[in-house]
Amino acid sequence: MRTQMMFVALLSVLMAACSSTTNYQPAEKRGGYGYTETALGKERYRVTFTGNSVTDKETVNDYALLRAAELTLQEGYDWFQLVNRDNESKSRTSNSISAVNEFGGSTTVYRRCGLLSCDTVVAQTPGRLSGGVSTSTTRTSYQASLEIKMGKDPMPDAAEAYNAQELASTLRRWMGNNQPK
Repeated sequence: MRTQMMFVALLSVLMAACSSTTNYQPAEKRGGYGYTETALGKERYRVTFTGNSVTDKETVNDYALLRAAELTLQEGYDWFQLVNRDNESKSRTSNSISAVNEFGGSTTVYRRCGLLSCDTVVAQTPGRLSGGVSTSTTRTSYQASLEIKMGKDPMPDAAEAYNAQELASTLRRWMGNNQPK
């Protein structure tokens, strides 16, 4: 029983090491985690933010809006208006079965990391196995894509129009107050 508890604790620590939200940063490549922008014409851009499976939908949407506000200011404009908004989610389910070695075998736990994610691998050499647990885990990642039109004052009186300076300031303040400690 003690060995089983130590195994579960070790597995939890290893899994937590791979669990952190996507930082607000440019994506290293198209489709990677972070933000990208594409010019669609004069005063028009598509801004996309892609989060990992630990980054919640609200944060992904806020990061896309923050990038739209920063890009608007960077291009010398005062406001932007949402022309189109699209949210995507991708879910991945994984199943695992674990057994408890009573005696005569050994258990090895290690992390295998690729470019986009880490997996925890449990290798057991046979002994006398007893008990078993089947686990199913679903991970969902989100992507927000905004098509924006930028402009200078006066700002249109529309629900989907944002003052870029005010929005950027508000979202940065929110991000600063909600960072993990």
